[in-house]
Amino acid sequence: MGAFVQRLGAMMMALMLYTTAATQVPLSLDGTFECSFNTWYVASVLPLEDGSILASGRMKFGNDLNFKNMMRFMPDGSRDMNFATNGAGGGAIKRWDNKLYVGVGQEVRRLYLDGELDNDFITMSTQPFYSALQGGDYHVYPDGSILMSGAHSLYDTARGFVGIYNLIWFTNTGHLDTTKTHRYCNGVIYEIEQQPDGKFLCSGSCTTYEGQPVRRIFRVHADGALDTSFDSQVTWGKAGEFLVLEDERIMVVGRFGRPDLPNDTIRMACLLSNGDLDPSFDHTISFGLGDIPNALDLGVIPNSIAHWPGGRFVVTGTYQVVNGEPRYGLCVVDSSGMLMPEFSNAGVGTYVYQGQVLGGVSGVYLTPDNMLYVYGTFHGYTDGTTNDPDQRFITRLYGPDLTTAVFDATAPVPATVRVAPNPTTGQFTLSLPADLGPAQARLLDASGRVVQHYTLAGGAEQQHLSTNAEAGTYLLLVEARAGQQWQARVVVE
Repeated sequence: MGAFVQRLGAMMMALMLYTTAATQVPLSLDGTFECSFNTWYVASVLPLEDGSILASGRMKFGNDLNFKNMMRFMPDGSRDMNFATNGAGGGAIKRWDNKLYVGVGQEVRRLYLDGELDNDFITMSTQPFYSALQGGDYHVYPDGSILMSGAHSLYDTARGFVGIYNLIWFTNTGHLDTTKTHRYCNGVIYEIEQQPDGKFLCSGSCTTYEGQPVRRIFRVHADGALDTSFDSQVTWGKAGEFLVLEDERIMVVGRFGRPDLPNDTIRMACLLSNGDLDPSFDHTISFGLGDIPNALDLGVIPNSIAHWPGGRFVVTGTYQVVNGEPRYGLCVVDSSGMLMPEFSNAGVGTYVYQGQVLGGVSGVYLTPDNMLYVYGTFHGYTDGTTNDPDQRFITRLYGPDLTTAVFDATAPVPATVRVAPNPTTGQFTLSLPADLGPAQARLLDASGRVVQHYTLAGGAEQQHLSTNAEAGTYLLLVEARAGQQWQARVVVE
């Protein structure tokens, strides 16, 4: 892990990063965390402020005959026996206020952080007007209301919503939202992702949307109406996940194709805001299964993409080779599609059962204190030198270096990033670029330890923040979704 060393001089002060002992080098295995259960998979994780971690999937422990769909693990990976298990879980976990939304089968439930069901949110399928058929994705709005994709039956005869619908809105009580116009297509909508402007990217098996022709990747307005200004030209396959950048470009992973590339399968693409391929990105980036015998190319699927420090991206999935280089379910690429050195000869192991390729990484989660959780279904983790076969389903790594630069605390701060008052007694205002969008900020002490984490709302040039940190000099590191970074010295009196 990186650490900041304070150096005092007669005229200046600087903050420097360095790498500590080899036992804690970035991306090496954290042997203090061991989360052991027997089977099957983890679909989503959510680390909490106290160091514990929530996991959703299908988990079986020891001789217990019953599967658990959701569980909380302590900071050392041991099972929290006080966490309430009630059958909820299995799908994506999303934080809302001091509660959780989690996918359950084809629907969504809301829980408290201790696992207890929130009874103010009804069981969707028990109400009139709605019946779940085929699950998809869901989006949580700031007020706790939900947009859900998939394919579901509605019986709202009063308003004429009768039949199968694919984008459905619910209130924050779990009831069908009678103020919205629910939308339909001739297939299933699997993935949705909201852009900063409120529009939603969609990936589905449909060819028409409310009677209009669409591609397998398309976009709708905030109210669900088709956005005809967007054309991805993707005619087969589906996206695994979208990542919207601040410059309006769209990163997408999965397995799909276009008619202008008849002989190629695209597994990672960068789209312009109108859906065209970004010519600056290398769309020939290849993913393969390496030396797995009798493995079909169909099993090679990058399924998740997330921001990585330095304007790069970490891509996870079921694969062993990227552009001919060994990468076991984990790789980092830059904004042009070039493979980066991270995770070389490191990662997790896929395996073959009855001719089918199984295992891989479902996703990663980088915590504010710079620890990296890797989750999915796999045969342990190797850091290139040490293999730990007992780390299966959830693995914790020491996070990446946030930076290796030397920060001169006396150097002028860019006009777009300013802290005032500075020194501060605890309350301060952070001025940012107007077009920054949603961002994260970390306050680091002189040892490189994250003492406070901030979530910054998009569209606000000034963010009013506070800290209870002890008197001293700190580095405030701001990172936008697109990977841009800014830093400013903060002196606490």
